[in-house]
Amino acid sequence: MINLLSLSKKNDRHVAMAIFIGIIAGIFSALVKSGFEDLIPPRTMETTPPPVVLLEKLGVNVDLMTYHWMGYTINWGGNGVHILFSIAIAIIYCVAVEYLPRVRLLHGVAFGIGVSVLAHGFVVPMLGLSSWLWVAGYQAIISEFVGTAFWIWSIEAVRQNIRAIWVSR
Repeated sequence: MINLLSLSKKNDRHVAMAIFIGIIAGIFSALVKSGFEDLIPPRTMETTPPPVVLLEKLGVNVDLMTYHWMGYTINWGGNGVHILFSIAIAIIYCVAVEYLPRVRLLHGVAFGIGVSVLAHGFVVPMLGLSSWLWVAGYQAIISEFVGTAFWIWSIEAVRQNIRAIWVSR
């Protein structure tokens, strides 16, 4: 049986590098997830995205957090929360891989699905930002989990590539 909790050798860990890579991978992967959600939306048009609801609950006027681009009105506040969340999770993932290499299981997809279940299955509904994931319907669940797979896979691809280049120098 695979030992999921086996630690890497102390000399093989590059935590500061992992944090920096996590920032880069978090920004990149947020754009991947955003693009995926444009193709296969995780919610109906009438449903307010959880990051926007969070800002509203914090008393932020999200209507003032927009810009216009080619006829589109884009809420940079909600997108900003999504990007910050992606950066935070990417940093956690990249640092975790430095200590527990098995976190990379299935190119990180197992980790990503765990994050998605925790975030969208428990934390988001408990904070009143959205309904329970299983109430959203099969289309929302497919969007969330397939989008999460691409999101975390992109984090792992960036992490693996940049780390390999920087460690080899």
